[in-house]
Amino acid sequence: QLLIGFTCEVCKERSHHVMSKLAYTKGVVLIECPGCKNRHLIADNLGWFRDTSTTVEDLVKEKGEAIRK
Repeated sequence: QLLIGFTCEVCKERSHHVMSKLAYTKGVVLIECPGCKNRHLIADNLGWFRDTSTTVEDLVKEKGEAIRK
């Protein structure tokens, strides 16, 4: 199991969620914000939303932001 904590950029609510390592590394992970009910893409290894395999780490790097592990 993996734990992720993040702040929603839409409503600014901080939340934590658990996901399986298999889903994060081989599947698709969408997390719903408990505040605004927006869905956030955490991992897309099947190419459903982008042409290449993408994780939240790649998305954060694209924005030029830092990620803590």
